[in-house]
Amino acid sequence: MKHQTKILHLKNGYDIWSASFGNPDAPIKLLTLHGGPGGTSKEFWPWAENFQKYVGMDVQVFTYDQLGSFWSESPDWTKKENVDKFLNYQYYLDELEEVRSLMGLDHFYLLGHSWGGVLTYEYSLAHPEHLKGSIVYSMTDNIKDYVTSINQERLDLLGQDEVDYMKSIEAKEDFSDSRYHADLNKLYKENIERTANYNPDAGPDLLATDVYNHFQGNNEFVVTGILKDWNIRPRLHNIKIPMLLTTGEKDTMPVWSMKETAKTIPGAELFVNKDGGHHHAVDHPVEFYNNLAAFLKRTEAAQ
Repeated sequence: MKHQTKILHLKNGYDIWSASFGNPDAPIKLLTLHGGPGGTSKEFWPWAENFQKYVGMDVQVFTYDQLGSFWSESPDWTKKENVDKFLNYQYYLDELEEVRSLMGLDHFYLLGHSWGGVLTYEYSLAHPEHLKGSIVYSMTDNIKDYVTSINQERLDLLGQDEVDYMKSIEAKEDFSDSRYHADLNKLYKENIERTANYNPDAGPDLLATDVYNHFQGNNEFVVTGILKDWNIRPRLHNIKIPMLLTTGEKDTMPVWSMKETAKTIPGAELFVNKDGGHHHAVDHPVEFYNNLAAFLKRTEAAQ
């Protein structure tokens, strides 16, 4: 599959790694936002090929590593002025708009996974003039519901005694504890990615932990960073563009919460991928790409 990588020079002096995949003449342009925060765009590299493979659809897919992530440059996070300036929602929203402009994208589709979904909600409100539609892939509209969900998932899978043990470790911040790590891996295999070959220990090697810990905390089942107070639901009724919400049945992002999100956004659609986790595009790709393609086709036809 044809691809092109490009270094984007931001106005703040830092360089961002970006790539596009697929046919440059494809009528549908999809800009994707990785999770984390501090994750990597690597998950989106096969998407243009997957659109062809699963639904025979021509989509050009764009992606980039956000500031501080993987192949993009990173400020020195030991300096408080850098943390204050860059590690906040407004910076990453402004960065997205600058990246869009540097990529020359307009009248395109935006898709964000997990933390990328936070930015997708925010961008859909801030810059709808550039969007044909947007897709939120596994992200609730408020962190309170997410915390309720992950606490219940811990209890259901591990039982109260083990949850109490995990909480005791979290209180001490002794995250190297082997028993805690084993419990966490069980949870990741149950609710993050449900494929047979998934290795939860592989992901952290690609994670910018300074960025992730500032927003999230130590792992996906602890929320101690600034994300804990994020709640965009009161503003969602102002989103007027077509929006698809997609989540997994076993996702850390609860189905019941995203149903409420879909009710709040005028005309939003919700797809629940049966038996899928937080990475349900990988768990059940046939269902995922068929549903996403159907949304794109409906939205294109209505333009």
